[in-house]
Amino acid sequence: MAKESQGIICYWATVTVNATLAANVVGELTGFSGPSMSAGVIDVTNLQSTAKEKMIGLYDGGQISLNVNWVATNDGQIKLRESLVQRTKGSLLIQLSTATTAQKISLEGYVIGMNVNGAVDNVLKGDFSIAITGGASFTTG
Repeated sequence: MAKESQGIICYWATVTVNATLAANVVGELTGFSGPSMSAGVIDVTNLQSTAKEKMIGLYDGGQISLNVNWVATNDGQIKLRESLVQRTKGSLLIQLSTATTAQKISLEGYVIGMNVNGAVDNVLKGDFSIAITGGASFTTG
């Protein structure tokens, strides 16, 4: 059964992924994309091979993008901006619902991009890009 995306809470901290204080909530989250994980393919074909032979390399956690309604005073958004400028590794936790047995995505990474968008008859929007270091963890509980 598909999972609805309402009720998602996103936390950013520069200490640990388990730090889910209200001050760390990335406010006005409107969407996210990722993690975009992939693994490299290693060609191990040799002169005795009768066809191409391959192995899988280490997987790369890739990136994750966060989309927000821009709120310059939101603590979570401030922490993301500071992490970019200070080149600080942080922990991201996306809780996929408010239920007590919520599914969670947790990872560590670096904020590598930020963008603010404005348009006529619209609110300010922002995007944050995070490069994942290590992998991503998917848990329930």
